[in-house]
Amino acid sequence: MFARILTTLDGSEYAERALKFTRDLAGIGDAQVNLLTVIPTMRSAGASADPPPDERRGKAALAYLEEHAGALRAEVQSEVVTHVRFGDPARETTDLARELDADLVVMSTQGLGADGSYALGSVALKVLMTAPCPVFMVRINKPEPPRSVAEERWQGEGGANVG
Repeated sequence: MFARILTTLDGSEYAERALKFTRDLAGIGDAQVNLLTVIPTMRSAGASADPPPDERRGKAALAYLEEHAGALRAEVQSEVVTHVRFGDPARETTDLARELDADLVVMSTQGLGADGSYALGSVALKVLMTAPCPVFMVRINKPEPPRSVAEERWQGEGGANVG
């Protein structure tokens, strides 16, 4: 079914929800699992190249990935490979998917920047639009905000369903 699966992780609990699906999908056909963390870099105005990678952040990202890779290795018979990249997360994800000839990208709909109410974060949307293979999006369901006492009373008395 799938020979190579690329799963993105950014350190957020939202992104880590994709690991369950990665484990299940990899277990079906013993697919190689590739875990990717991209450390965003900012190119300053007028700069001709990206700033040099932050070695300390790279080591921390690799340790984070290896922790999850170890857990996956214990649960599936698949090979698990880790990748740390620096740059634009969406571009690096699609570039690695091409390099690996990935059959599937697995990621959450939102990650570290999940602060809006949109269904897709900006990185997820860019990957969905540019990936060279299918993208499996793990939906992030956020809890509804609590109702006010007045709204609860209004609904309890058979009030109109507003909002």
